[in-house]
Amino acid sequence: MPETDSEYQYPLVSLFTGAGGLDIGLEKAGFNTVFANDNKDWACETIKRNRRLSGLTKQEFGNWFNKQIQQRCHKYASDEEIENLRRRVEPSRKNKSFLNDANVVQGDISDISSQQIMDAAGIEVGEASVVAGGPPCQSFSRSGDRESVEVDKGQLFVEFVRVVDDLEPSWFIFENVKGLETAKTDVLYEVCLNCGNQEIPLFAKRQEWTPEASPPSSTCSTCGSNKLEWELEEEKGGSLKIIINEFEKRAGYDCQYKVLNAANFGAPQKRKRLFIVGSEDGSDFSWPSPTHMDPNKNGFQVDAFASSNGARRPWVTMWDAIWKDGHFKYGELDPDVARLWVRNVVRPKDEPVTWRLDKRPSPTVGAHQAAKLSIAPNGVPEKQIERQQWHTKGNRQGDTPPVEVEYEFLSDGELLMLQTFSQNRYLYGTRMQRAKQIGNAVPPLLGEVVGEAVAEAMETRKASSYC
Repeated sequence: MPETDSEYQYPLVSLFTGAGGLDIGLEKAGFNTVFANDNKDWACETIKRNRRLSGLTKQEFGNWFNKQIQQRCHKYASDEEIENLRRRVEPSRKNKSFLNDANVVQGDISDISSQQIMDAAGIEVGEASVVAGGPPCQSFSRSGDRESVEVDKGQLFVEFVRVVDDLEPSWFIFENVKGLETAKTDVLYEVCLNCGNQEIPLFAKRQEWTPEASPPSSTCSTCGSNKLEWELEEEKGGSLKIIINEFEKRAGYDCQYKVLNAANFGAPQKRKRLFIVGSEDGSDFSWPSPTHMDPNKNGFQVDAFASSNGARRPWVTMWDAIWKDGHFKYGELDPDVARLWVRNVVRPKDEPVTWRLDKRPSPTVGAHQAAKLSIAPNGVPEKQIERQQWHTKGNRQGDTPPVEVEYEFLSDGELLMLQTFSQNRYLYGTRMQRAKQIGNAVPPLLGEVVGEAVAEAMETRKASSYC
């Protein structure tokens, strides 16, 4: 969808905004963010400062930049690092500003009422086209504790549903980790003793449940009987069932979900994210079709006209996206030798800690891994790889002496490109805070293709209503 003036774009309410990856993608698809919220002040500052950066004159940029490097997060940066930062972000003053119309509100969404959101966004009930966001997902992540919706961070989805229920947008886009589809969770059912029908109750009722609790005081939706009992069953994908049930029963939305891999749409990173898309009026929705695929899969054929005839191009490699013209410190790299290395992260023996640059997209750039990814221009010695994979044998890295490896941590610009942000985007915060913002973000490219699919469904519905 072509870019339009903001007054004609679809109003978007963004929750758990972070660095704004999903929102940048949705704005490219024709939506306009009118409200953005995150509980991290450094994430909110990233959005605000990029908005200020856009449109500055050369002199204004100099004054702006000098103020930025006075911040405590740049206190220990070297002169070279400061100059590299200047060169990287200076082109942003000529770039389009994203989230330009958003009222950015920092704070815990649990403490922000839906009316406050509408007041800040300048909208009334039913005027938002989309509510979008991804609640913190450590509870469902394979790298986390694999807990369920019971923990506090898992329950933040309830706040998302609450906002959707109150604002009544035409659509919502809920994003999370793919582990949501597979994590085992105890699912509470109301079971009718008369007809055998079983249903998942609203989450508020689940929160009141205890093993000693009396049966619910309600009636069966199928036969009307009031002879009900509660049953608790551990199910694979139970968290996803509970969340979709809440959107459907509490907010009244028709839902679809799908796991999408950013690499299948041209990102130089294998990153799978689960999306739940819901419509208020039951509009037809079609998921975006992949434009790229693993060239090692059966049936792949290179097609120079892929974009015009529906065939898929090969995955974009890290090499092609970032390093084919060299590295900012090491210059020209030898793809047969140089490796992407996750430094000093211990993994099972069957999981890699190094990757070639020219064969595949990067591994998932996670919030914690982002700060540890590095380029090893001369490769990583086998002994170091063994040190990082030894824990499966009952040993640890500290059991053997360190191995010398020449390396350079990935810069903000390189991490941004792996996530399909503009490498010129300014990130506020310490190195770890910046890495978390990048690693937690939805790749804007993935947000854009989902946004285009939603926008197309909206336009189709609008056109049919005129017939």
